[in-house]
Amino acid sequence: MENTLANVDLGRYRRIVQMFWDPEPTNDTTADEPVWAKVPSSALEDTSRDDTLKNAASPRPDLPGTPPESTPSSFSSSLAYEESGHDGGWPQEFINDFEARFWMTYRSDFEPIQRSSDPKATSAMSLSMRIKSQLGDQTGFSSDSGWGCMIRSGQSLLANTIALLRFGREWRRGASPQEERQLIRMFADDPRAPYSIHNFVKHGASACGKYPGEWFGPSATARCIQALANPNEPTLRVYATGDGHDVYQDSFMKVAKPEGQDFHPTLILVGTRLGIEKVTPVYWEALIASLQMRQSVGIAG
Repeated sequence: MENTLANVDLGRYRRIVQMFWDPEPTNDTTADEPVWAKVPSSALEDTSRDDTLKNAASPRPDLPGTPPESTPSSFSSSLAYEESGHDGGWPQEFINDFEARFWMTYRSDFEPIQRSSDPKATSAMSLSMRIKSQLGDQTGFSSDSGWGCMIRSGQSLLANTIALLRFGREWRRGASPQEERQLIRMFADDPRAPYSIHNFVKHGASACGKYPGEWFGPSATARCIQALANPNEPTLRVYATGDGHDVYQDSFMKVAKPEGQDFHPTLILVGTRLGIEKVTPVYWEALIASLQMRQSVGIAG
């Protein structure tokens, strides 16, 4: 019985349910707001206006109701909308830019990450992970489902930062396939890859007090990004504020421009809480303004 349950991929059945019930995100064209995609909004405004006029001329399809907040959105759903070529009302420039972003998510069947022998390791896991760990392989983790979300968010943020430096802001998928593959290999689920989940977990265990299988918080993830990127990226430095949100010039300059060296492009990771279960409305205006900065690389959380 235990072996049968251990082999059940609960995430697979969750994705099947999402395919039927999760609508793909749509652009609320009635709000008449510009869409920002880390490029000047003027590049999208004309397309947005054209799409708005087209949508006004034809009736919008009936959309499924909004799913509960606890249900993650499914960007790969092919059943939520049957119309071929349906773009949800998003401007084409936004879609092109969105498709050029690197996205790391849960994976399985990778080389197992050895469990910690520390008796405290099990109690540090979430309840669901404790149950899964009892039913699964007792020697290691070959899937990060249920505990690797923050690591994957951090990988995504770092990958897109590196892509911005190497390829430029106007880069799109297929423009430089060989360089694209080289970048992706750096994040492979393999201990030899510098930014693999294995190396995130390894540094988390040695420097952040995080056990394999334990959920990483933003602070631990930022410290891992900093520790892994600084020795592997000659053109990039990483400065992390820790659990606070203040950036100190002297500390920043020591990272970005060490004595006797030229200034390096520097990723600033600011740790701050914007709410409990969702972003508190009081932060919306400041958050939108920060995301509209050309230097912003987004949010991981």
